[in-house]
Amino acid sequence: MPIRLMSPATDLDVVAGLVYDTDAYLFPLLFGSRGHALPILKKLIQLDANSFSHRYIQVYEAEGVVQAILIGYNHREINKEAEEADFKSALPLVDLILLVPKLWILRPFMDKSDVTGHYIQNVCVAPEHRGKGIGSLLIRNFCETHATDVWLDVELGNTAALQLYERLGFRVSRQIPIFLPGLGSYRLVRQP
Repeated sequence: MPIRLMSPATDLDVVAGLVYDTDAYLFPLLFGSRGHALPILKKLIQLDANSFSHRYIQVYEAEGVVQAILIGYNHREINKEAEEADFKSALPLVDLILLVPKLWILRPFMDKSDVTGHYIQNVCVAPEHRGKGIGSLLIRNFCETHATDVWLDVELGNTAALQLYERLGFRVSRQIPIFLPGLGSYRLVRQP
């Protein structure tokens, strides 16, 4: 099967780009423009203690090309102090200062106290490989690998993704409002 955990041989540039492309609003808000964000994401991916770590990234690779990624983990296993240290080492000081109010705004979305089991943080399929079922394959594989509840969030307006997740056995647990107009997400759960 072409799904595996990220390894040192995996194309870091492609993986960082796919992470950034996961959410056209969130990643520019958190990390700035693509050119500014990609080096930050690459550093976070290389480190061990944060939710973007290579330890949590599954890649779908075919013909030597990373076509999709999924980041998933048990959030209770991430040490918050160690994660903060990773962010401090990856972000320039100005970015760290600017990140504080952004995270405050996103606090309802970032809070995972209701999440039991594992959480899928990101799924992205490269545009040229979409429509082939790769994203669904990654999600099904993650759910089968982790015999726990699996959670994820989807933007309120992303009805296509919501329908896909529901077809994969997820159900809406609750709606999460964000303090910015028109933003928010549904938190979904799939039980084994």
